[in-house]
Amino acid sequence: MAELLDRRLAAIVFTDMVGYTALIRDDERTAIEKRDRYWSALERHHDTFGGTIVQRLGDGSMSMFPSALAAVEAAVAIQRELATQDVSARVGIHTGEVVVEQERLTGEAVNIAARIESFATPGGVMLSDAAFEQIRNRAELHVVSLGRFKLKNVGRPFDIYAVEGEGLVVPDATALEGKGDRVAGFGTSLPEPAVQLIGRASDLMALAELTRRSRIVTITGPGGVGKTSVLVELGRMLAPAHLDGVAFVSLADIDDPSAVLPAVAEALDVKEAESRGPADGLIMLVGGREVLLLLDNLEQVVDAAADLVALLKGCPGLRLVTTSRTPLHVTGEREYPLSPLPLPPAAAGFSIEELLGCPSVALFLERARSTKSAFELTEANAVPVAEVCRRLDGLPLALELAAARLRLLTPQALLERLDHALDVLASQQRDLPERQRTLRGTIDWSHSLLDERERRVFRRLSVFSGGCAMEDAEAVCADPGSSCLDELELLVDKALVHVDGQGERLRVLQTVAEFAREQLEAAEETEEIELRHARRYARAVREIRDGIEGADQVRSVARGIAEEANVQAAFDALLSAARGGDAEAAELGMQMSGDLWMYWHLRGKNVTAREVATAFLDANAAAPSTVGRAGALTTVGLASWMLGEYAQSLDEWSQAYAIAEEIGLEREACIAAMMQGLALLFIDPVPGLEWEETAMERSRAAGFTWAEAFASSFAGILHAVLGDADSARARYANALELQQRIGDREGAGLSLGGLAQLASASDQTVEALDLYRRALAAFEDVGDRAEEARILGETGWTYLATGDATRARATFFDAVQAHRDIASVRGVGLSLIGLAGAAVVDGHHEIALQIATAAERYAMEEGIAVVYSDDTPGKDLVEQARAALTDDEVARATEAGRRLSIAETLDVARTADRQQGRST
Repeated sequence: MAELLDRRLAAIVFTDMVGYTALIRDDERTAIEKRDRYWSALERHHDTFGGTIVQRLGDGSMSMFPSALAAVEAAVAIQRELATQDVSARVGIHTGEVVVEQERLTGEAVNIAARIESFATPGGVMLSDAAFEQIRNRAELHVVSLGRFKLKNVGRPFDIYAVEGEGLVVPDATALEGKGDRVAGFGTSLPEPAVQLIGRASDLMALAELTRRSRIVTITGPGGVGKTSVLVELGRMLAPAHLDGVAFVSLADIDDPSAVLPAVAEALDVKEAESRGPADGLIMLVGGREVLLLLDNLEQVVDAAADLVALLKGCPGLRLVTTSRTPLHVTGEREYPLSPLPLPPAAAGFSIEELLGCPSVALFLERARSTKSAFELTEANAVPVAEVCRRLDGLPLALELAAARLRLLTPQALLERLDHALDVLASQQRDLPERQRTLRGTIDWSHSLLDERERRVFRRLSVFSGGCAMEDAEAVCADPGSSCLDELELLVDKALVHVDGQGERLRVLQTVAEFAREQLEAAEETEEIELRHARRYARAVREIRDGIEGADQVRSVARGIAEEANVQAAFDALLSAARGGDAEAAELGMQMSGDLWMYWHLRGKNVTAREVATAFLDANAAAPSTVGRAGALTTVGLASWMLGEYAQSLDEWSQAYAIAEEIGLEREACIAAMMQGLALLFIDPVPGLEWEETAMERSRAAGFTWAEAFASSFAGILHAVLGDADSARARYANALELQQRIGDREGAGLSLGGLAQLASASDQTVEALDLYRRALAAFEDVGDRAEEARILGETGWTYLATGDATRARATFFDAVQAHRDIASVRGVGLSLIGLAGAAVVDGHHEIALQIATAAERYAMEEGIAVVYSDDTPGKDLVEQARAALTDDEVARATEAGRRLSIAETLDVARTADRQQGRST
């Protein structure tokens, strides 16, 4: 096997003592003395700055440093010392990959460094562009550009720089000579970035490839997303491929499209000529040269697009990259929408390392440190920092302005003020354009470019939350009987509205939406548009309800998830109106909360369901019996049942049933009847069964198959509780047939779980486990995490009944997590009892009793848990463990268990798991 080469990325330095050969001929003693001073300075400063002299070349040297900064600092120190010693030397520095061999370096980087040194002036320090890039942001170092050169036997041209400072010589750029030739062209005129660009590596790579393949590229995006910074960095990346130059032209102060080409001509130093316009002058000057033209802020003069296309036709080597809040819409254009930076995860539990790797957080931290140098991301501030980045949508300008506020505010205090982000986010930096000093100014600039119809649609979009479908936007934002599709498309073009990756939803950044909201309030349209939005989402909620109760369950749940923020906004508007005495708004709010009864159940939002429905019921407490009141009572009844308040749920469903009967609401009557049967499960199952029979008959007569099937499932549960396994099995089977026919995955999960229980009780373990697997899959399809938790627990007990403690333990751990996901302490306790049972089966009796003691305490908690029996399983196993221990061991285990938190109890259970793994 070939020996691996020692490749390193290093800064290579060549030095040369000037005039040594002539001096040794004329005055040998003086030459040797100066050479010794030269070598002494080299050795001392290489040692100081971590360099290694690889080769001594008589009157010169080749060395390497770990970084360009170390190399430059050493070179400057060497030249300053030699200047006081009357010794003249040249220094050239380049960074690149080299192969390190004994007493020599090889690789193209060595050749380039030698060429750079050949251009050096005595007393000067010369840098390649690669070395310069590594030190460009060091404020203590001053560097002068000397131009672009084609080095001898080197592929690409290089920009050469000289370090400027006390004791250093900077050559006349026009008289510079060395092993290569100056490249004629426009040079590179790029503004120096004030700060480091963060989080845009993938965008730059994509843009570089796009620019190589297309002659006209437009970077679009909302104000503040960082288009200018990306454009400048892209120009720097692509400069080596454009030998004749890169020109950057800012059009921010130009508002006349006819002034664009004159501005470009001025930037490229096109000389005026009689009877020749700027277009002809540019075409004559650029011709076939390889030039990259960067035009920044083209949006307000986008009508100059035709002139730019004509310029491209006349200059075959020219490539054009622009930034604009709207594309140019010309043939051959490739648009690159620049998005805000990726956001940190919404869920808690992320690590500091994960946050540091998130681009939006990294930018916020970097800018925060420029304001407050000691600022660090810690466990204490990680959550508010992440939430600030999320609240500001990862918009770079917003993050930078927010970070500047950390001079006086903590991250938590900053977060609390972001409800008024447009007022909080402002900068005092006078070198920024006026429209970039405040986030408001940036957005106002875009707003000023809209016509009145676009402004009307833009401000009305502010009532949406979390994005919206195109048809919903049009229904809310267009005036009655008209369309606003064209205006929406133009707002997308102008980057004030974004379309998601699937092209299905429109979204407005939160800070932009805040500005739009101000415009809506100024136009005195807020109440009208909010209620229009609420009516639209009341219709959407009804469609979600019908899908869940019909043949489109999974897709309806997905739609509900997508629209949760809009539904909440609709509730907020309706509740405000209802509390102000608007009976129509109160009724619509009750209807919406009633329509969401099963959706909220599937999503585990029982507390939300109760709070929202109760708020509307209370807002219109004196109202007569209505469909809305019946629906809202159905919703609070299910929430009460899920929270273990069975008598209260019975009362609420009884009221719903009475209203439905009074005003002839057949659907609501069917549902209230079957839910009263469920309410009686833990109170009096026999009349509960009668209610289910009534619900089945009424639902069948009404053609309400979904409710008929659910009532049959509930009847199965009640028969099972009453000990009639055959009737229970028949009802479950009947329900399952109906549920599979209409695609009701929630109901099918319930029926499959019931059949699994019966099979398990009959010791038909294989069949039971298969039925549980199918039930779990059904609940996973609709996202009913509470029912998933129940099925996992029952599956664990089935495994345990067969003596398979390993699979039981794994399943109970999953059940614990599922119950934690729905915030069910009681459910966690029940699952922990299962883990105690697994420990008993494995013979870890003392550990089992510790777990059981803790588990029993949590299992007695009130709260959410889906159980269809009062029995707590595992009692026999716990008693078995107790009987296997001495009195002292029982006392010790019980005392230890009483002190355990849930997390500590799980750690104890994992200890048993590990012990069992070692024993097997």
